[in-house]
Amino acid sequence: MTESQDDSGVDLYGVAPDLQHYDAAPPALYVYRQTRADGEAYTGVVCDVAVHAIAAGRVRAHEAVDPMRLEALLWHHARSKAAPALVMLLHRAGPVYAQAVAETQTGEPVVDFDGPGGYWQTVWRVPDSWTAALADELGGTELYIADGHHRTAAALEEWRRAGEPPSAGLLCLVHPIDGLSLSAFHRRISGPIEPEQLLGLLDGRLAVRLASGPSSLPVGSMNLYVGSRWYDVDLPADRPPGVAGLDVSILQSVVLDRLPPAPPGRIRTVDTVPAAEPLDVLVTRCDIDRGALFTLAPPPPEALFEISDAGEVTPPKATYFEPKPAAGIFLRR
Repeated sequence: MTESQDDSGVDLYGVAPDLQHYDAAPPALYVYRQTRADGEAYTGVVCDVAVHAIAAGRVRAHEAVDPMRLEALLWHHARSKAAPALVMLLHRAGPVYAQAVAETQTGEPVVDFDGPGGYWQTVWRVPDSWTAALADELGGTELYIADGHHRTAAALEEWRRAGEPPSAGLLCLVHPIDGLSLSAFHRRISGPIEPEQLLGLLDGRLAVRLASGPSSLPVGSMNLYVGSRWYDVDLPADRPPGVAGLDVSILQSVVLDRLPPAPPGRIRTVDTVPAAEPLDVLVTRCDIDRGALFTLAPPPPEALFEISDAGEVTPPKATYFEPKPAAGIFLRR
């Protein structure tokens, strides 16, 4: 096993798998479960997705692909023997998926151990009695990329350069639509910024109320910290469809694109911060440089499906899915 892959699936430390530790197996599907210490479990099906299905639009994306990052990944794949990082997909699970996954987990696992990141790793081989029906159901539904947009684009480009071989596949982990934890990225504005200036950008566009502290965040609302005070911010209920209607897009157009310039000798920056970052750390940064913080809720997965179906892409750093599958358990031969 290796945790050395970054978000692109690039093996940062050159960790090659030891082939002696892998058992040869006939074509099969696998149920893969990651369980946190608190008992929360995330379960999906590991399978090959045909690259020609990606080319046909059956695997849909909601993030843009950076050409330079793609070329770097292609260069890496041509030279590395590292175990692949699984591409994480979502789908609207059908009855066969639910029954096959449930029944498979009643059997004896083929892999079961305490893995990295505080997650117990368990793998079962899907019984032959379910394999064909499950493969047919998965093959008849649209799949949506949760994590691995660049890896998917690299597989597609490698397939084209190889002459589009029909047997080419991409190793994926398929979850139901609600089978992963979806987080947002917050936005921190570097200071100094006058609270009156920032609140003035919201006036007449978004509803703002002074608050005693950060509140829970349903979609359509944000928290704002500026001038050592917390505010609740309500976004318009009547919003455009698609990307333009996302909370992060409204924040960008109403506030971030209209920020006042930094004072002479200073640079105004807007940092994207994972929701897992402790709020007290972010608040301290704002108090030190007199900056501001907007905290956001993640969009519902269905909104990402609609964006993908429409061929749109979300703004950079709009969502974060977890847990990431451990690299090195599965090796495609």
